[in-house]
Amino acid sequence: MEANHCSLAPRSWMVKQKYVCPLTIEEWLKKMMDADPEFPPDFTEAFESQLSLSDSPSLCRPVYSKKGLEHKADLQRHLFPVSPGHLRYTPESLWKELSSQHEGLEELINKQVQLFSQGIVILSRSWAVDLNLQEKPGVICDALLIAKNSTPILYTILREQDAEGQDYCTRTAFTLKQSLVNVGGYTRKVCVRAKVLCLSPESSTEALEAAVSVMDYPASYSLAGTQHVEALLQSLVIVLLGFRSLLSDQLSCEVLNLLTAQQYEIFSKNLRKNRELFVHGLPGSGKTIMAMKIMEKIRNVFHCEAETILYVCENQPLRNFISDKNICQAETRKTFMREYFDHIQHIIIDEAQNFRTEDGDWYGKAKTITQREKDCPGILWIFLDYFQTSHLTRSGLPLLSAQYPREELTRVVRNADEIAEYIQKKMQRIIENPSVNIPHEYLAILGETKWAPGVSGSKMIIENWTVEQIVTYVADTCRFFFERGYSPKDVAVLVSTTREVGRYRYELLKALRKKRIVHLSDASDMLGDHIVLDSVRRFSGLERNIVFGIHPRTTDPAILPNILICLASRAKQHLYIFL
Repeated sequence: MEANHCSLAPRSWMVKQKYVCPLTIEEWLKKMMDADPEFPPDFTEAFESQLSLSDSPSLCRPVYSKKGLEHKADLQRHLFPVSPGHLRYTPESLWKELSSQHEGLEELINKQVQLFSQGIVILSRSWAVDLNLQEKPGVICDALLIAKNSTPILYTILREQDAEGQDYCTRTAFTLKQSLVNVGGYTRKVCVRAKVLCLSPESSTEALEAAVSVMDYPASYSLAGTQHVEALLQSLVIVLLGFRSLLSDQLSCEVLNLLTAQQYEIFSKNLRKNRELFVHGLPGSGKTIMAMKIMEKIRNVFHCEAETILYVCENQPLRNFISDKNICQAETRKTFMREYFDHIQHIIIDEAQNFRTEDGDWYGKAKTITQREKDCPGILWIFLDYFQTSHLTRSGLPLLSAQYPREELTRVVRNADEIAEYIQKKMQRIIENPSVNIPHEYLAILGETKWAPGVSGSKMIIENWTVEQIVTYVADTCRFFFERGYSPKDVAVLVSTTREVGRYRYELLKALRKKRIVHLSDASDMLGDHIVLDSVRRFSGLERNIVFGIHPRTTDPAILPNILICLASRAKQHLYIFL
């Protein structure tokens, strides 16, 4: 009888596409025994776990951050600090701005939270957008209260009464609750109560509150102390700063990484007040990740389709890589200058330091397109790094003094320690002997740079080898890494120009085939299971764990340090340069 009872399917259910479905024995066992997937050595050497599947709710994905960067607890203390006996409003700049813009707002929110003595009020112009939902017109702001001895409460403040306001607040609060558990990994009982307030002088706040039923929850749902408050806030950090790792496709499972605090602060900017922005980012500071995140945010703030957002870069492989994400229309600069884009409202430009004016004024065209609607201009954000400039012709960028407003990404997160040290030395050489197309004022950014230490790797500079010696060494080294768990997807072989790709291709293929390695292609298909052979310029904006640079050279020695920086910064863990 007991055996028959044990053989029955467990009484467990799961919501799938809005339907409650019972779990089979196999599904239940899989979820109960969930463990982190087996990752290749390059991943485990460079990243550390922030959220493990072994002690997380069943729908979570593993979360990792680059070694040497802030842990989720550090990020929480930096972004959402909790002080004993104090209720903090954050971000302070937004709180001051909203209070000055909307008379009575400060008094209204203070009245709601006056009974709470310890915790934090996190303000946002739209918590819906923060959770990847669409913004609702008429919402002044949302305020999330996370306080000791209370359940979290989401307040939505409306300009005037709106029948859809409660639905918006409830939907946002429900999405936040789900995200805290299924993304942030929060394991205790949790609810997020939704409360709508109205600031319009014509309406009565008390009357509106009375019309809204706020469900009471048992005491076990309240945050009993500082430890519980901080645990919830650390889950919130993962929700807000988490993004799908670019390695997910390569690892064959979905993995989240975390933005740095610096990246998050730029990402959190009010797009309506920062319609044009120049973002200067050092090599490996995450410019392309930021570009992708901003395009997702644009869609939710402005209720627009992916087809109305244009991503422009200089090289075709990066264009293809972004196009595969299906978050925008992606084109190269040459195509951008050749075609009409009547349907485009917003433009994101990446790797702009390598743009040229040979086909016309790309910056002027981008401004014209995004400013077609005078009452509601579009977004124009431009990402660049002068240290990676690969030519001496005119870029078409405005003078540095005219690149305003601008922000800087100075936290370098990509490269292993030895590679980062090499890049720093080359950057210092540029500072000592700058080329004519790098603004001298820009060079001061190096003094603000912070490098993420603690990632093991290697760097080798080899001189005066023949082509045969080089390709033999590349083949032998690839075989060495493949036997230790790496794959062709981890490797890029970069040369100076597209013309030289053809020169090295035959010899490299011959050497690889001797080692029974036959997967070799250019960078146009970054997700393919092959070793990349391409030029340094065409690989700009992309990355691989192992990079071989063969005879890097330029027609003008003045920019050789720039080319070497661009080459070296593509390598995350292992770098080999043959001079």
